[in-house]
Amino acid sequence: MTPITLLIIAVLFTLIGIALGIVTGLIPGVHVNTISFLIVASQAPLILFILKFVSSYDPSVLQILAILSTLVIGCLVTHTFLNFIPSTYLGAPEGETALSVLPAHKLMLEGKGYEAIKASAFGSFGAALLALLLIVPARLIMGPPVNFYDKLVPWIPFILIAVVAALVLQEGKSILDWRPKLVSFGIFLLSGLLGFIILMPRGLYTHNYFPFQQEGVSPASLMLFPLFTGLFGISTLIVSLMDDPELPEQVTEDVDVDLNGKNKLRGVVTGTFSGGLVGWLPGITAAAATAVTKLFSGDEEDEEVHTREYIIAVSAVDTSCAIFTLIALFVILKARSGAMQAVLKINEGNINPWVPLYNMPWLMALLLFSVILASAMGYVLTLYFGKLFSGIHKKIDYRTISKSIIVFLIVLMFIFSGPLGLAIGLISTCVGLIPPSYGVKRVHMMGCLIFPIIFFLLGYEGFLIKLFGL
Repeated sequence: MTPITLLIIAVLFTLIGIALGIVTGLIPGVHVNTISFLIVASQAPLILFILKFVSSYDPSVLQILAILSTLVIGCLVTHTFLNFIPSTYLGAPEGETALSVLPAHKLMLEGKGYEAIKASAFGSFGAALLALLLIVPARLIMGPPVNFYDKLVPWIPFILIAVVAALVLQEGKSILDWRPKLVSFGIFLLSGLLGFIILMPRGLYTHNYFPFQQEGVSPASLMLFPLFTGLFGISTLIVSLMDDPELPEQVTEDVDVDLNGKNKLRGVVTGTFSGGLVGWLPGITAAAATAVTKLFSGDEEDEEVHTREYIIAVSAVDTSCAIFTLIALFVILKARSGAMQAVLKINEGNINPWVPLYNMPWLMALLLFSVILASAMGYVLTLYFGKLFSGIHKKIDYRTISKSIIVFLIVLMFIFSGPLGLAIGLISTCVGLIPPSYGVKRVHMMGCLIFPIIFFLLGYEGFLIKLFGL
């Protein structure tokens, strides 16, 4: 297959990935990691489909795997643009609680939900452009000649502890408001122990029945699927079923983001750098990077200005983190997200490091092309669906959709993770309901990865195994 033909086919499959990103972005509870997992689990039939589609062009095995990888990237990048729409229009609280809600919900309750969407689209697209410009500097700093990542490795567990502390301390109305902080730390420990039990060397998967045996997917990964689905998927859908607020009509014509150029730029820069930093660390997601963004975003006296700048920064974090995890995959050969884990699995043994600088791996170049295409499409799609949702969100029967998705996810958990997967899904769903019940952030549940990573890196996993008789 010639490079031009490969590029054209990559465009087609990136567009299919973008279509999947629309689904994951607009439907709460369906995360890009779920789709990535399903792509890896269905890798064999997908490869056969691609082979049948492109067989006349005489593709190599590596080219077929690269085409499948563009599907994941298209979905990932598009998801980071569109996932702000349901978070704005769904789950908005009653008017009397507006002071304690997310910035996008504040604008939503004022009839300015579409302005929040435009600010989010600007932040994501600006972050995509800036992150692409920073590819070479990031490679020079984190890889040779500086090799900053290698120098950072011994400090990673302590950096993770510092991030956890920052997340916990940000809860509450003041530094002395200890109850939300205590609850947050408890959620971190609870989800952390749950994750540790699943990921420990003698994992629970050794005593499980798997209805769907899939080569190339580790049993531990199969058990992580119900864990994340319960913590962040089903629990979120259950909470959304409990809310049915009366929302005002939304303004969608002649809408501009009421913010000057300086604040827009600062939001993009802080979000991009925050997302870029955590993109290299294990267990840290874009949600955790938001805490870093909050520390460095402007402390404006005008709350309206701060609200809009914060929306831009948070959206920039999500897109930037996705792009930098891709860069990290080819610089340090580590997968720092579920989507990158999927790319690593698909191309197992064929991910070449970006060395020397002038010789970028062709697979990385192809995936970056998918990033550019998905970013451009994501921006346009966000504005389109943002305006569409502004007018029809009241007419959509999200309760029925949410219930259907819950049933669908439960079926998937059993198919891929067996009866033990259902048990883990039930327990993790109960844990996932705790943060919204106490008014704290869901990000503390990332302890399911951060907690075991800290203990594994420090070499203390044996202590916990003996302590809990595991």
